[in-house]
Amino acid sequence: MADVRFVRTTFDTPSELFRWTGVQPPRAQGVAPPAVEFRALGPLEALVAGRAVSLGTPKQRRLIALLVSRVGQPVPVDVMLEALWAGSPPPSAKTSLQAYVANLRRVLEPGRAPRTPSTVLRTTDRGYQLDARAVEVDVNRFEQHATSGWQAWNRGEPHQALGEFEAGLAWWRGEAYTEVSQSVHVAAEVTRLEELRLSVVEGRCAALLAVGAHEMAAAELEGFMQAHPLREYGCELLSLALYRSGRQADALAVLRTNQRRLGEELGIDPVPALQHLEREILSHTPALDWRPALDGPAVTSPGRPAVAPRVRVPAQSWRRAAVEEDAFVGREDALRQLDAATAAAALGRGQVVTVSGEPGIGKTSLLRRLTSAAGAPVLWGSYPAHVATPPLWPWRQVLDMAGAHGPRRPVPSAVAEVLNGEIPLPRDGADPGAATSRRLEVIADYLIGAAEVTPLVIVLDGLHQADPGSLRLLARLTGSVRASRLLVAVSYRSNEGAHLARTATAPRGAETTRVELGGLSDAETRALASALLRREVSAATARQLRGRTGGNPFYLRELVKVLDGQDDPGRARTAPVPGPVREMVLGRVARLAPAAGELLSVAAVSGPGFTVDVVAEVSSTEYGRALGIVGTLVAAGLVREDQQRPGWYSFVHGLTADVLFHEMGRLRRVHLLRRARTAAARPRKAREPGDPG
Repeated sequence: MADVRFVRTTFDTPSELFRWTGVQPPRAQGVAPPAVEFRALGPLEALVAGRAVSLGTPKQRRLIALLVSRVGQPVPVDVMLEALWAGSPPPSAKTSLQAYVANLRRVLEPGRAPRTPSTVLRTTDRGYQLDARAVEVDVNRFEQHATSGWQAWNRGEPHQALGEFEAGLAWWRGEAYTEVSQSVHVAAEVTRLEELRLSVVEGRCAALLAVGAHEMAAAELEGFMQAHPLREYGCELLSLALYRSGRQADALAVLRTNQRRLGEELGIDPVPALQHLEREILSHTPALDWRPALDGPAVTSPGRPAVAPRVRVPAQSWRRAAVEEDAFVGREDALRQLDAATAAAALGRGQVVTVSGEPGIGKTSLLRRLTSAAGAPVLWGSYPAHVATPPLWPWRQVLDMAGAHGPRRPVPSAVAEVLNGEIPLPRDGADPGAATSRRLEVIADYLIGAAEVTPLVIVLDGLHQADPGSLRLLARLTGSVRASRLLVAVSYRSNEGAHLARTATAPRGAETTRVELGGLSDAETRALASALLRREVSAATARQLRGRTGGNPFYLRELVKVLDGQDDPGRARTAPVPGPVREMVLGRVARLAPAAGELLSVAAVSGPGFTVDVVAEVSSTEYGRALGIVGTLVAAGLVREDQQRPGWYSFVHGLTADVLFHEMGRLRRVHLLRRARTAAARPRKAREPGDPG
């Protein structure tokens, strides 16, 4: 690898560069300065004629923050109402909105004559918008510096690049669009800007390495990687910085920790560049050594650049992939609960968080959002899907990472046994015995002790696949965290382990936050679909998407991929079922008893809704038994009871019915349709729930 390098990208014209990055070009000389300047990279601030002004009440601040996030674009009234009143605007909301707009216009244009049109906050046929010609936003300045930094690097000018990156980062004062960062209509833009900021931080550290500031780069990258442990490029830079600072062992430890984490959490190998870097560090390749160089065009040798290191420039495809992977909307109540639990644990009141829900509902995404904002080291253990693991597998991952945090202490033999896969544990249902109980207690004490100096977060993702030993250790730990600085967060499928919540909250345990995730609302579905499609979808399309997906984020993302590039996003109702969704649906059905799977298939041909009477007759199932089977389907989260029509049921996800309908052969489908129509047309007496029929 020798030196890590920037990916070089050429542009024929400056306008092509600005279209590619999305950054507005610098204002030409002689053009009047903007009437208003907004600072949105942190709590929102506004300057009119260079002087700070008050933006008014919290709702008024949220309104202007929403408008600033879409400068130059009209913001529909319904979007503003949803954002200001959390999807439940009162009857007077529109009147209040008009008052907020009037107040903001007086603040932003204090010299405007009465009854003259506003030149800053304009009215459009769809809503309101801030005029881009009259407004400057620090977001644009940050992006301009970022682009200039990448251009300087590609010209072989690391000192200039360093200055531009530092100038860009200087604009950041906190989370972008703080007042509305959790709004479903702004979350995707907040995520994009945060990803861009992280790439600029990496670029600055790359430039520090290029100018010889290895120790400074290493110090900053160590903190950076604590907060963002899965960023492989940051890992690459940190390893190189440590090596050049004379810390070869630490450089190798960073690479090997990254390799274990990627394999255990994601089931993937490091990128080839990291593998190559490890070999070069082991062999002390001379090309890794830093050589001072004057700023100027890079002189390259075959296969290796003379300047180091690389910074990845975000192309359109990169931006799109980042949005698809990281777009996170909704879950405001859950995030508030998790933030409170994190803060309490940091103050010495150990906490337990349980996150449950159906497959694809976003449990892991929520936990990643929790840990990214925790401000503390995260020990992440996970159960890989569809793969058998040895006993205590996630605890081995947690304990392996725990040794790198907290006070340096001898590793107890019980911990060493787990790390080596040698701990003897009884089978499920057997008495664990005093020796095993003592081992579990020692392990729990070791983890609590690791949090004495700094708060720690332990995550166990996919607890529904846990072995009995893992559950016993979890119960032992959560029963002892009350006076610690430990946050224990677990996720599990709510329909595959009702006992898990009890396990994770032992009677003597810490305060517990329970989060049960449901589907996204219409507004949240609309926001996520708009972010993924990179255009505003209509409320009607959002309702169609939610009707088919039940608001399940995984189903929604996959269905939107099918619609991407289509001229008519209203095809949501008839678009084919995506392959990954089909596999997940069939996997869930396969876990049902055969009779339940058969009844569910019959229900899939009976129409949008069905009654137990009809599916019982069509499937030749006794009514009482069919009623019990439908109850298990409700518990499994596959169907739900219609609260408006007693005795009627429908699929939670329309896609489930679509998959089952198309999985059966055509002749069988026609046969069942005929029987269902005949059964539905037959008069039926009212039944009591206990009536055997």
